[in-house]
Amino acid sequence: MANNSSIYFLFLILILLLPDQVFSQKLTTKLADKSFDEFAYIDAIGLYEYAYQRDSTDNYVVRRLSEANRNVGNTEEVERWLLKLIQRRAETPEDIFNYSQSLKSNGKYLLAEQWLKQYSELRPEDGRVNMQVSLLEYIQFLMRDSANFEMRNVSLNTIGSDIGPAFYKDQFVFSSTSIGSKSTANYKWNELPYLNMYSAKINPANGDLTSPAPFAPKLKTSYHDGPVSFDQKKDIIYFTRNSFVKGKTTKSNEGVVNLKIFLGKIEEGEWKLTGGFRYNSDEYSVGHPSVSKDGSILYFASDMPGGYGKSDIYFSVLSNGQWSKPFNLGPKINTEGNEFFPFVSNDGVLYFSSNGHGGLGALDIYFSVPEQGVFNSIENMGFPANSSKDDFGFALDSTGMKGYVSSNRLGGKGNDDLYFLKILRVPVIIRGVIRDRDTKDILPDATVNVVDENGKIILKSITRTDGQFEFEVNKGQQYVLNVTKEFYFENEKTVPTGSLRPNDEVFSEIFLEQKIEESADNSPAPISMEEEGGASLQVIELEYINYELDKTDVGNEAKATLDKLIALLVEFPNLEIRIESHTDSRGSDEYNMLLSKKRARAAFDYVVSKGIDPNRLLYQGFGETRLLNGCGNGVNCDEEQHEVNRRSIVKVVRKGAYEEKRGQKNIFYF
Repeated sequence: MANNSSIYFLFLILILLLPDQVFSQKLTTKLADKSFDEFAYIDAIGLYEYAYQRDSTDNYVVRRLSEANRNVGNTEEVERWLLKLIQRRAETPEDIFNYSQSLKSNGKYLLAEQWLKQYSELRPEDGRVNMQVSLLEYIQFLMRDSANFEMRNVSLNTIGSDIGPAFYKDQFVFSSTSIGSKSTANYKWNELPYLNMYSAKINPANGDLTSPAPFAPKLKTSYHDGPVSFDQKKDIIYFTRNSFVKGKTTKSNEGVVNLKIFLGKIEEGEWKLTGGFRYNSDEYSVGHPSVSKDGSILYFASDMPGGYGKSDIYFSVLSNGQWSKPFNLGPKINTEGNEFFPFVSNDGVLYFSSNGHGGLGALDIYFSVPEQGVFNSIENMGFPANSSKDDFGFALDSTGMKGYVSSNRLGGKGNDDLYFLKILRVPVIIRGVIRDRDTKDILPDATVNVVDENGKIILKSITRTDGQFEFEVNKGQQYVLNVTKEFYFENEKTVPTGSLRPNDEVFSEIFLEQKIEESADNSPAPISMEEEGGASLQVIELEYINYELDKTDVGNEAKATLDKLIALLVEFPNLEIRIESHTDSRGSDEYNMLLSKKRARAAFDYVVSKGIDPNRLLYQGFGETRLLNGCGNGVNCDEEQHEVNRRSIVKVVRKGAYEEKRGQKNIFYF
């Protein structure tokens, strides 16, 4: 108790001199209550402990000792005092809940689950229980991915509190109670000095923080300063501090100096105060700001009236230079407990700390990926990002894979420490389909290799019958999809994943070019396979010929196309031609059928006129029975849409299966 105020000692000496033990006990408790109500919990604990020594049967004092210790994070003492109430059968249902939480924070998960189940029977409607009933199974689940993180304590941590990480350009900004502090003023809540803002250098090799120096001295007050957030584009700082304006603090009607969000801007190379957030209030706290990458949305924590619990996460939207009325993020994010320290990453993922969603201990860090702009679900970050103690003040750099977190976990250097955190795995999905470049047909049985930035093949798959593939990879790298298939040229496509969010999907369509091979007699290889009368038919060449509306004449352009195909028939006597003609839907069905047959016959006659044996040709008209779009009878379509359907196709074919056994493809219709 060496750091307690002199007033506390004067009261204690006065109490010791009182001859009436009962009166002394009541006065001690009254003074302790006054300290408790003023958030001077360290003073209150000393006075309550003295009162307990005078009368150990006073259950009110025992409960207040548990509450005061809980407010300063001394969970071992919370467990000890609540156990006394339980042993005396003087506990309330809320005492049982708090006892289970203290056991959990102290790593006694089996006992915690037993007491939590007992509480759930007393108050099954409490939303804090629904997430925690299967506590042991949930703890094991949160421990499963510990290898996905790299975490270490940083060099600049002190014996005090070092919290609130933030990034501004190449600077790391945080708040500390004890770096170079000569202040004699202590925060009565925990008897530590008030928080001041600092910047530090980041070692890019290992994430260590060194060389702390005061940050934004023009914004410094005699009270708490920080944590902070930055609008990087506009050089605006949003920071938390006690309600301190023009050298004076303002208090609520109950005498509390609440937290507020203030703004600053760089002027002549220095950060200067520009004003306060318009929804600050003397009657409740507004703090822990986090501004979106584009500066348009401000997230913050507040215990303003109308929330779901003690402190909730809210957001406000910047429109026409004014911040909107705050919106509560709702019951998927907020609980009956506390939600603090929101942080929105560059990719729009929301991170925050909560003691109301269950988890490994006291405050745990959660994240929520927006679905169409709405945060509908949350996920615990798991161990070791979270511990059985308080974990909060999370922030990531621009890569989304490295950052820092504040924690009072066991093994630290002080009250709250900063820890470097590297996320080794964030799952994202690469999906896609492989197609033939010319026909656009899907290609099953293609081999897809995923190559990392080191040139190493890390995943491999064969496309399914629908030509598709799917891989789960780690966010942050730029992967290469290497695709091979028999009778096709190899192809690759680069897929970046740095901007993806956890479990996001990216789709890639990759086209392969078929190898043109010569058969044994040097005739061209087929580009696709069809069937005719149940027998194999090789399609060697495909060409369009076009007709004007209601015309059947073979024009000069069509003649040039047919001449090229006739040359193939002359060179290779085993080739044949199939002519298919189609119309648009204008005109009657009967007329269009007749028109298409006339067009097919006109092409047939032209080829025969060039000396080709008519036995090597087939022709057929389909009228409007095979439209390529929705421009059927009665549908209003423009000329360009109708022209798509008005077509004739000439296929140069060869009967029989391809002797090189090229992979068979689906029939391709024009």
